[in-house]
Amino acid sequence: MSTPTTPSELIQTPDQRLRVFVSSTLDELSIERTAVSEAVRRLHLAPVMCEDCGRPHAPRDVYRADIAQSHVFIGVYGEDYGWIAPGASLSGIEDEYRLASDMPRLIYVKTPAPRRDPRLAALIEDIESSADVSFRRFSDARELRRLVEHDIAVLLTERFQESGVGPETAPPAAIPVARTQMFDRDLEIAALTELLTDEDVRLVTLTGPGGVGKTRLATDLAERLRRLFPDGIGYVELSTVNTPDLVVDAIARALGLRTSSTWRPLADIVAFLRTRQMLLVVDNFEHVAEAAPVVADILAGAAGVTALVTSRSPIRISGEHAFALEPLAIPDRDITLDVVGHYGSVRLFVDRARAASGAFSLNEENLPAVVEICRRLEGLPLAIELAAAKIRVLPPAAILQRLGRPLELLTGGARDLPDRQRTLRDTVGWSYDLLSFSERRLFRRLAVFTGGFTLDAAEAVGAGADDDVVDSLDGLVQSSLVRQVSKPADETRFRMLDSIRQFALDQLRDGPDWDPAHQAHAAHYLDLALTAESSLNRLAETGLLDRLETEHDNLTAAMTWFLDRHDPESALRLAEAIWVFWWLHGHIDEALRYLTRIFEMSEYLSRRGYGRALLSAGTMSLASGDLARGGPRLERALLILREVGDMEGIARAAGPLGHLAIIQYDFDRARPLIEEASRLSAQIGDDWQTSVHHSRLGTIAMLEDDHDGAADEFHEALVAAQQADDSVGTSVALYSLALNSMARGDFAEAHDYLADGLSAAYGKGDTNSPPLFIAALGDLDARLGEPERAVRLAAAAAALQTPSGATWLGAYVLSWPDDGPDEDSLRRKLGNATFDRARRQGAALGLDRAVAEALAT
Repeated sequence: MSTPTTPSELIQTPDQRLRVFVSSTLDELSIERTAVSEAVRRLHLAPVMCEDCGRPHAPRDVYRADIAQSHVFIGVYGEDYGWIAPGASLSGIEDEYRLASDMPRLIYVKTPAPRRDPRLAALIEDIESSADVSFRRFSDARELRRLVEHDIAVLLTERFQESGVGPETAPPAAIPVARTQMFDRDLEIAALTELLTDEDVRLVTLTGPGGVGKTRLATDLAERLRRLFPDGIGYVELSTVNTPDLVVDAIARALGLRTSSTWRPLADIVAFLRTRQMLLVVDNFEHVAEAAPVVADILAGAAGVTALVTSRSPIRISGEHAFALEPLAIPDRDITLDVVGHYGSVRLFVDRARAASGAFSLNEENLPAVVEICRRLEGLPLAIELAAAKIRVLPPAAILQRLGRPLELLTGGARDLPDRQRTLRDTVGWSYDLLSFSERRLFRRLAVFTGGFTLDAAEAVGAGADDDVVDSLDGLVQSSLVRQVSKPADETRFRMLDSIRQFALDQLRDGPDWDPAHQAHAAHYLDLALTAESSLNRLAETGLLDRLETEHDNLTAAMTWFLDRHDPESALRLAEAIWVFWWLHGHIDEALRYLTRIFEMSEYLSRRGYGRALLSAGTMSLASGDLARGGPRLERALLILREVGDMEGIARAAGPLGHLAIIQYDFDRARPLIEEASRLSAQIGDDWQTSVHHSRLGTIAMLEDDHDGAADEFHEALVAAQQADDSVGTSVALYSLALNSMARGDFAEAHDYLADGLSAAYGKGDTNSPPLFIAALGDLDARLGEPERAVRLAAAAAALQTPSGATWLGAYVLSWPDDGPDEDSLRRKLGNATFDRARRQGAALGLDRAVAEALAT
């Protein structure tokens, strides 16, 4: 087999994340290799291990290809020099080390090693004298794991940060990436750039009819202007927001903020933006125009923020600069081929027609028809794209002929809609008329999805007796009525443009499928939630939280459908299935709104259902820090659940009430509640709760100054959590162990527990509790004489955590002790300039780099 020499010849590894190649002998150091793999995975990176190599290829070709595709090299050496292939002069491990000379190399040598091969000893001596290699000695696998995790974290924060290589923190809501060229907008870009960079202009509203290209232009502007705004771009997509009341939540979610019912979410947003210089792009505002005061409040409280809003009409608040976006320029009918390329409408048609059919070209014969199509469609970009997509089956003259009838039906839309919007609706209607019967039926039913859908979801909602959903969906994609998107990477997703979806909803509303389609949609997402429930409690499936976040809009649409149809039992079942997602991804305020609606519909609930609804609302209130509401709701829930004999419900109510009694120092009440919850959980096999019960008993012991007893309980909690693969219990146990170590004055041990807890939470996709671990690690740095680092971590934690300060972890653990150095003392120690610089650096880290910084100690 030839040696790979070009990228096309590389033997591709399946995981294209930041990869760490691990080199060592297989038999002698198997335990150590496992420790290194665990350390790499805890930092959410990908270990490349030789035992994972593809066997159809020669070993040397495989490891050469793996090294070529890796970013960091780790060598672990003991006594054995390793196997030398026939015809080779070096063993595999020395060859791997030499091949990795152009990447960071971290070398770990096990000591003592009395029977070390002299050839390996010579290699180690050579490595130790190299200036560009990190060299460390270790005695056992546990020490090796800690060294590797530390060194890689330092590498991420120092070497990769300086070189611009390696993982970067992605914004909470990415600006949509355009896959096609934009035509004929140079004048608009120049004018809008001048407006948005004028220090006296705080709000620009980009107005125009549906389909004119407002979103396309706004996202292009945002990318062009990104470098002019130090804190970047905030992108808020409102097309799936149903009512003005939900605009604040949508903005908070897009900015990556977690809101709580004990704090006004708008105050969270203003506090987050107050010190930032950012361009806030708010897209598709027209259907939630009553929420315009929200934008005004944000701009009033955050002086460094400029807003670019897209809407079909001005939002009418003080300081607004409305900019009307007109359709693309259209040529005269007698235009000639040599100058027609100056008109954006024709260029757009030609570009999209060539994408649909590579054989298409603009010529003297079809020029009049193409020009007339652009004129008939009045230069509207979306309408032109839909027309051009039909070039696969119709020549321009036939497309023009089909356009005649719809464009004459100007009353097809509502009377208060702009003419161009009616034209756009007619254009979509024409495309709809060209579909087959099964394609039209699927098109209507797909309108129930918000935020996109998968093929499985489309089949669940669109399946009929004689329908082939895959073929029909392919027809819709080919017709540009449905777009294929690439998120997440391992699953194909589809979505409709909002204008097209609104047309489809109108068609659905006028037919017999309105209720069946919505019911099938709600049932599908309830099934998805129920399927995820058992894994979600433990976060046993990698990426599960991200999958649910992708389906967030569909899940809330299903919840709303159940409630609007007076089916709170189904809504409750959905809520009980995804409560972990709500907690760990910071949707607590949203969850409380739904849960409140559920238990307020008591006349439609069974007695057990009412008790369960109160239980869910009560525990969610505790997670938000609202003890005044949470406690009474849980007390009422416990009474009802005892009455109906719901053992699982009793256990889940008694446990939180026990924690509430603990923080009120009512241990006589807390103990029997915790013991009852533990006993019932064991009886029904609800084993994931076992860990939390041990942690609560340990908290009582800690508050009674029995730190040895507390440590025993917390260790029991940790073992139980790890046996059950329980992410929640693991975080609670490790944070509690750190608190207990602090109470005993063992800061080093507290640090180790916090670092392990942060790694575990971050690795499982929990975005809500890491700020507590980061803040605690920063406090330890302050106590241990690292004031600058302490300020950075404190600022990072504050930026990641909303002013309400409520995370789910606070429903299980005590507060971190506040007797360490305060901000004033740190400022005096560092001086104003250093303190302020460290705080700015920390606030800008984001979650990924903040975790790496916190672990690099």
